[in-house]
Amino acid sequence: MMAPAAESPYRAHRRAFIAACEAAGVDAIARVHPARGPDGKPLFMDSAAMGPRHAPRAVLLVSRDAAGSRILTELVRGGVLPPPDARLVLVHALDPAAFAGVPGDANWSRKMLGAVATEDLAKVKDLAILCLNGAGEMQESAVAEALGESNINVMLIAADTDDVRRALAAFYGGLE
Repeated sequence: MMAPAAESPYRAHRRAFIAACEAAGVDAIARVHPARGPDGKPLFMDSAAMGPRHAPRAVLLVSRDAAGSRILTELVRGGVLPPPDARLVLVHALDPAAFAGVPGDANWSRKMLGAVATEDLAKVKDLAILCLNGAGEMQESAVAEALGESNINVMLIAADTDDVRRALAAFYGGLE
């Protein structure tokens, strides 16, 4: 009898992120990617929003890989919350195909990030985008198209959860 195949890093990290969101009472929204993973199963970009929908300021925290996924999951497990007048939107696996190691479509990621901005950040006038492991330019332009008049500041962060917490606290003027 063959042993079951090991779960891919993409699947394991996605499962951990969603479980952390569920445990924290935060809804995660999945957007299915047109590519399939190496296991033949669908791939997803997930997003989760915290704070009031009408907030005038927000942080969009975007992960692309296992290291970024770990940071997002640790933040949710650690109970990170924006101040009452702000919003925090987390994007897990901006390009799930790249995360899973299969060819993808960068245009899809751009469109989905624009959809997240439209759905979760429509009222925001002051936005910080924290990019875990790069690609800030693409993220800024996709979000700017969706938000128009918003003031957008892109920050690249790749270190660890503490660095992200410090960046969030600096933007918000503190964390809950």
